[in-house]
Amino acid sequence: MTIPFPHTPLRFAATMAASVFMAGAVMAQDVTIKLSTVNAPTSESWLAAQVAAERVTERTEGRVAFQLFPSAQLGSTTDSIEQASQGLPVMTFTSASFLASFDVPELSIVEGPFVIANSEEGERLAFSTLMQGFYDKLAAGAGVRVVALNWFDGPRHMIGNAAYPTPDALKGVRMRVPPVETWLKTFEPMGVVATTVQAAEVYAALSQGAVTAAESPLTGLRASGWHEVAKEITLTGHFNLFTGWVISEATYQALSEGDRAILMEEFRLGGQALTKTSADLEGEIRKEFEAQGVTFHEADIEAYRAATAGFFTSFPNWPAGLYDQARAAATGTE
Repeated sequence: MTIPFPHTPLRFAATMAASVFMAGAVMAQDVTIKLSTVNAPTSESWLAAQVAAERVTERTEGRVAFQLFPSAQLGSTTDSIEQASQGLPVMTFTSASFLASFDVPELSIVEGPFVIANSEEGERLAFSTLMQGFYDKLAAGAGVRVVALNWFDGPRHMIGNAAYPTPDALKGVRMRVPPVETWLKTFEPMGVVATTVQAAEVYAALSQGAVTAAESPLTGLRASGWHEVAKEITLTGHFNLFTGWVISEATYQALSEGDRAILMEEFRLGGQALTKTSADLEGEIRKEFEAQGVTFHEADIEAYRAATAGFFTSFPNWPAGLYDQARAAATGTE
């Protein structure tokens, strides 16, 4: 079940938050956390993050403050995670796939193709006993604490200069794929020419033909503007990424127990609000894109499921039965 914020609408509240938390502005607080993302300031995830940050500061009576760094101002996602791992007061937006590379390979399971049926299953899985064990392992080994990984911004779809109704249509396509194992093991078996491009550079890569395809949720496409240079969207819904926020374990431990609880609660609520906002916006965005000349195509989902089924046997470092454990956690039967 998604829970919207109980007072001001998300965009209005984010505007209010932005007036308080100007990038680089620091007040005399006990802890000042650098909030970092590679996403644009217009992205729904960033708007929701500003609201959550404001509420944390209000509820901690100013003991926790934030500096805001959107658009990769602190470097790539990996850069920010490494800064947090080194003990710096950094809190960054990331996904389970990125975190898996920090010696917790089990986290990759949640971002396998078609692993959850909807955001309700995702919410349940993100806060399950199974996942909490992985979060504790990450904190102990890498010095990074998961705050909330329930920031679902909608299923991801294919965008390019052609339609991709079946996996065969992707053979030989130069596709933007992040240098993350889950993405590579999902798309390379379908014959794509995986090309690494940072998120902030995809617009230029699509417009110049360096890549001819990419993938993103509709809300992400609106924020990035990729639909301005690639006019064909295929509704594959292949991933529903477990994105959200992680913080330096050292910074987390420096907070009082009460302030930790407030941080966790507000960013979980922020994820639930983002999930609802993203779902509500999908129809609006589709109409907006179609008015701008974008064509939407249906995909043969069963064909894509079959083409990506090998993903779940391609991780030799996963414990036996991990997929079944993840599905049990997602459906509430663990």
